[in-house]
Amino acid sequence: MFYSHKSAAIFTSTILALGFATQAFGQATHAGAVGTVDRDKVITSYPKAQQYADELKKAEDKVHKLIEDSNKQYEDAKNAHKSPSELEGLQRRLQTSIDDEVKRIQARAQSLESQLETDIETAIKAEAASRKVDMVLMKQLVLVGGTDMTDAVVKRLNPSGAATATKTK
Repeated sequence: MFYSHKSAAIFTSTILALGFATQAFGQATHAGAVGTVDRDKVITSYPKAQQYADELKKAEDKVHKLIEDSNKQYEDAKNAHKSPSELEGLQRRLQTSIDDEVKRIQARAQSLESQLETDIETAIKAEAASRKVDMVLMKQLVLVGGTDMTDAVVKRLNPSGAATATKTK
């Protein structure tokens, strides 16, 4: 008799454990909703990103022009038979000017990148919240599954409806 009660207790414990595991698995599946975003498409579809890229291209062109002008000034001074100390001083001033401009552009580039990252992250988080998605991964990392939120994120970044051409891989 004692043996049958022990079997019933084990059977009941197993059923209860199975029930809790099934319930926990069901909640984990619901709570584990995954969204995906094609970050490259988001960036190429975001007009502000193109605007920033154009700004940085102009700044880069300005540095190249500054370097060319500096080289010309140095060569002119050299051809005018300036003394070595004058040439050295001129070279230091020109190099300092170039270095200062490069540092300014690098700081601006970091600032613009940070702004873009913040805008994109905010749009992704807002879309994830509206879809009740707990995790968002880059689309390129997901082989199968997940809800693609790319177009919705692009719409959030372009609320005026200004559609831009997108590049796809």
